[in-house]
Amino acid sequence: MHFATGIREVNPSVVDAAAFWRLASGFLQTKENANTRDGYARDLAALSAALGLGEAPRDVGAAFGLEDDVAANAVAEKLSSLPLGWWRHWRDELPGSLASRRRRVAGVRAYCGWWSRLYELPNPVAGLSPPAGGPQQGQLEREVVALTQGETHAICETARQLTGPMGARTRALIEVLYGCGLRASEAASLDLSALELEDPEDPYLMVVGKGGRPRTVSVPFEARAALQHYLSTGRPELRARDRKPRSGYNDADAVFLGARGRRISRADVWRLVREVAIAAGLATDGRRIFPHALRHSCGTHLIQSGIDIRYVQAHLGHASPVTTEIYTHVTASHLRGDFDRAHPRARRSG
Repeated sequence: MHFATGIREVNPSVVDAAAFWRLASGFLQTKENANTRDGYARDLAALSAALGLGEAPRDVGAAFGLEDDVAANAVAEKLSSLPLGWWRHWRDELPGSLASRRRRVAGVRAYCGWWSRLYELPNPVAGLSPPAGGPQQGQLEREVVALTQGETHAICETARQLTGPMGARTRALIEVLYGCGLRASEAASLDLSALELEDPEDPYLMVVGKGGRPRTVSVPFEARAALQHYLSTGRPELRARDRKPRSGYNDADAVFLGARGRRISRADVWRLVREVAIAAGLATDGRRIFPHALRHSCGTHLIQSGIDIRYVQAHLGHASPVTTEIYTHVTASHLRGDFDRAHPRARRSG
């Protein structure tokens, strides 16, 4: 049997049930709240049923060392290889109310996003939309994979209009997330000692990415200008607000600071990006724009500009070029949309 066909034709022996639930357990252990874990467990049970794997065993055990778990990695690779059509079929055959089906899709999207980052595999459900239904029925938000170049310009220009030290900080953050393609955690942990901005011909950052892998990241002109403006006019004032320095946080060396003069968190980065996206008019019709959308946009726009995929891989810190190849697919999707809008023979007649 083949995965590319209907859900009922999936061969249960293709996916190792024990490894699937170890991988699921690892994901569930990232959720602190017991009710949250229970909700995601029900979502994954719906996926397990579609794969013919049955219910979770009573004692899955602690999922330590998943990075080196060959069987769990194989499960992730198998799920990653499923075509989008399979996932749409799974979504359309889900039982229950519209709200519960949307919940299942959202849970599985979160699960797949987690292991795709863990193993640096393509996320097979990145393009999976929620079950059909109007906004009046509580439509689930859509996470934006990548912005168009026009949308990226809009979010950067909106950030440029922000004033004061916090505004300078947010503008620099947006420019660095997009221009340097940083992850939210990389931006939050960025230190002053990692900045090399003096040479206008070769400014760069030293970033420690996933797996503790260091990389050198070129800083484009706009990001360098925004950073220098913030470091000279905004950061000193913010840093002066830290009246009770914390031990163990290294706030004094942090690039991006909050209102109290302390290092911002990954959650702060997410919040700031969403706030600017809303102000730019981009978070409409249930769209969710997170920091990773800016990172995806960086990779996509570099590929669209003809940059060698190996450079993009190094710029974004991907361990494997397979991960970087997702941006070629996003670019192809954008080109297809442009083709459908522009070519006379691609448009349907009324």
